Amino acid sequence: MALEGTIKDFGLPDIFQLIGLQRKTGILTLTSEKENVTVTFENGMVVMADSSSKRLEDRLGNVLVKQGKLSGERLEEALETQTRTLQRLGHILATGGYITSKDLKDALQVQVSQIVFKVFRWRDGHYQFDATESVDYDRENFVPMSADFILMEGIRMVDEWPIIERKIPSFDIVFRPAVDQGQIEVGGGEDVLGGLGAPARAASSAKIRLSPDEERIFRRVDGVRTVQGIIDASGAGEFEVCRTLFDFLNRNLIARAGMGEARASREHVEESIVSATPGYVVTGLVALLAAAGAFAQARSPFAVTGLSPVLRQSYHDVVEAVTVSRLQRLDLALQAHHLATGDPAESLQEVVNRGLVDDAYLTDPRGRPYHYVPRGTGYLLSAVDDQGRDRPGAIIERTLLAGRP
Repeated sequence: MALEGTIKDFGLPDIFQLIGLQRKTGILTLTSEKENVTVTFENGMVVMADSSSKRLEDRLGNVLVKQGKLSGERLEEALETQTRTLQRLGHILATGGYITSKDLKDALQVQVSQIVFKVFRWRDGHYQFDATESVDYDRENFVPMSADFILMEGIRMVDEWPIIERKIPSFDIVFRPAVDQGQIEVGGGEDVLGGLGAPARAASSAKIRLSPDEERIFRRVDGVRTVQGIIDASGAGEFEVCRTLFDFLNRNLIARAGMGEARASREHVEESIVSATPGYVVTGLVALLAAAGAFAQARSPFAVTGLSPVLRQSYHDVVEAVTVSRLQRLDLALQAHHLATGDPAESLQEVVNRGLVDDAYLTDPRGRPYHYVPRGTGYLLSAVDDQGRDRPGAIIERTLLAGRP
């Protein structure tokens, strides 16, 4: 299968789905101005990924050290063994008793996922897929990921990252806890409402309920670590950590404490340059940036470039799934509002103002606002078409009982 071109002409969703559908084995090389990424497939499944900016094994060793699962000295020992034997670092770490097999499997899954999902945010670049008879990867410690899973998760990230970046624009930001650790109660599952901006408190007490994964991230918010430091220390992916921190901000569990040293120094230099620059130059730069921002915002909020007609239906299905998902999150936020106040919300903006959901969820991925009508003891909530009509299959009519939904 000859597959080569630019991401603008043939988007990454198409590339991954085509390789998955045809169950191809080989290596997909993605090249941008700053980075080269290789993704290895076996029978249409992702089995390995690597990056020129930071090799997978370098990421793996550093993350295990930052998580406290491996000391720097022990990592150096393992690297020396690797130099002598040419074995995989992961194999040396697991078989040599440096870390457990589960630690290795979890770390590999996160690191490969981060490399793959990162390329879904590219807007330009070149791709080339070279089919091979077989590929080499760590079969013992890596669980292959389906192309469908990569596609769905990648597009979900493309959809939600812009929302998250409004409150977490940089990995150099430092957050501090805004509540006492004693107020936290660890639950067995996800939060009550789920989704971005969903508050959750234990039903049986005044304590704040967090899932085990959320609590693990919350413990690393200490007023010193940057967002990148929390990502490294938690062992979770960039998107999941930032999504959780976004929820914490909406629930007033954490607050911004400042910037990391590198970013703070950089901003000081930038401020010095601005202070020494004539006012008319600064004004011109501001106008230019504003125009660029307006152009970017004019593009679809669900911008995934390069979809071909062959797979347009698949893309449409994903957009529809996100539309329904946002509708359901609004429904849950409205129920939460009723639980808190005893009355239906007068408008969707009211649940946004209460911090129950982000305002980006007031519109579907195509930018069309959801339709909401309060009805005394309940409400009607629906997605609409281009003419503003309620769409069949995307309508929620809910009756709220006294004091509870």
